[in-house]
Amino acid sequence: MSTTHRGLDVERDSDVPISTQIYWQVAYQIDSGRLLPGARLAPVRELGAALRVNPNTIRAVYRRLADAGYVTSRHGAGTHVADRPPQRRGQEALAGIVAEMLRRASAAGFSADEVASATFAAAAGRKRPGPLVRVLFAECTNADAVYDAARIVEAFPESIEADATLLHDIPERLERFNYDLIATTTFHADAAQAFAVGLGIPVIAMIVGPGYMELVREITALPPGASVGLVCASETGTDNIAETLELAGATGVEIISAVIDSDPGLEHIDEVADLILLSREAIALGLDDRFSRPERIRAWKYEFDPSGLELLRRAIERVQAERAAVARLEASQVSPPAPVGAGR
Repeated sequence: MSTTHRGLDVERDSDVPISTQIYWQVAYQIDSGRLLPGARLAPVRELGAALRVNPNTIRAVYRRLADAGYVTSRHGAGTHVADRPPQRRGQEALAGIVAEMLRRASAAGFSADEVASATFAAAAGRKRPGPLVRVLFAECTNADAVYDAARIVEAFPESIEADATLLHDIPERLERFNYDLIATTTFHADAAQAFAVGLGIPVIAMIVGPGYMELVREITALPPGASVGLVCASETGTDNIAETLELAGATGVEIISAVIDSDPGLEHIDEVADLILLSREAIALGLDDRFSRPERIRAWKYEFDPSGLELLRRAIERVQAERAAVARLEASQVSPPAPVGAGR
């Protein structure tokens, strides 16, 4: 019997221990970018209850993930994906997956050669474009990237699938996965283009709504020496927000950053910051209640301007048209020649 929680499946009749099954799947979600750096894993008891697994088993899985460098855990703050998770999974995990696949195939009457042939065919098929246009959405914070990827899927249902990534991870994602388009906000278009140069993948610079621009203008208009506090889930996120502000012209202000689970850092920002920017993660955790003088707090988030979505729509339609043209050409090349005199 299989149960699922946030994409995790447990096969209770498998020879592979349940803890190993969960470990492999969470590691894969991190490797593939489904869980981004800074993302919080489900609490031990919550995941254990959802999968009907002993909480001690989940604790062992989280310890194993931490030992492998995939996650970090801190008492009271939970378990989060590491800022820099390992680039490769170990051969032990791959060997275990292969062994389990061979066991199941053998039980169904298939030989190892048949399994190898089917695996090769399936892998080759995955390289061909599927029916959906694949979009990689890159942003400066994990929460914004994940949120925006979900929003563009909602805007173009049954037309695209979208993954989220941080800007500096674009090259690694393009090396490991196939994408038709890269999308980002106008602030990061040049950086995304630089990461994708020479690969022939269009970068769509999406315009954001006026509310976000007003926030940036408010920050850049602060007097020299003013302090701006940044609160994000990871140091990478705060560094990227700071870089965005510098690109926008906020060079005369002092940037003070803190991650969401750093009590000393949050206290320091509360003491000295003239303006406080909270990321989506920080807002979701209710950290706005941690600061005195709430009039200083601003949400570091945005909505897309309709023109930004229109640019993306046109790019999606171009990809679809190119695929249709290729399909027609391939069909014409494999069609048998018409018999002589068939048109008479």
